Amino acid sequence: MSDQGRLTAVRSALFHVGVAGRAGMNVTDFNCLAVLDKDGPLTPHDLAVRIGLTRGGAITAVVDRLQRTGYVRRGRDATDRRRVLVELVRDGPYHALQEILTDVNRAYADLVESYGDAELVIIHDFAVRANEVMWKQTQQLWRN
Repeated sequence: MSDQGRLTAVRSALFHVGVAGRAGMNVTDFNCLAVLDKDGPLTPHDLAVRIGLTRGGAITAVVDRLQRTGYVRRGRDATDRRRVLVELVRDGPYHALQEILTDVNRAYADLVESYGDAELVIIHDFAVRANEVMWKQTQQLWRN
């Protein structure tokens, strides 16, 4: 098996550091935004679990920073008013952050278009399964 998976992981991590730096934030804050973008509003605890923050007040500091800069807002859960949810604010600073990603999104779209439907089914299956493996391995590392 080739080392392309490892190379993809390293280059992706470096890309995220670069985008976060360009946006004037650290990579932890950027990762929180990415999780909220994909998973929707989350409790601070659930957000902390998804990005691997284990220290007690660390997520509070992250959410405070992101709220102060207009990337997120805190609100009450409509079904349980006792729960606080952190929600991505898609306009404003986040919209500007998305502009930084325009080139990479276009490049990925071009790459996808270079494959046929049957190939894309296999590639998608591999990506889903590889992400599951990586997530399980990450969770195992966090537990130990």
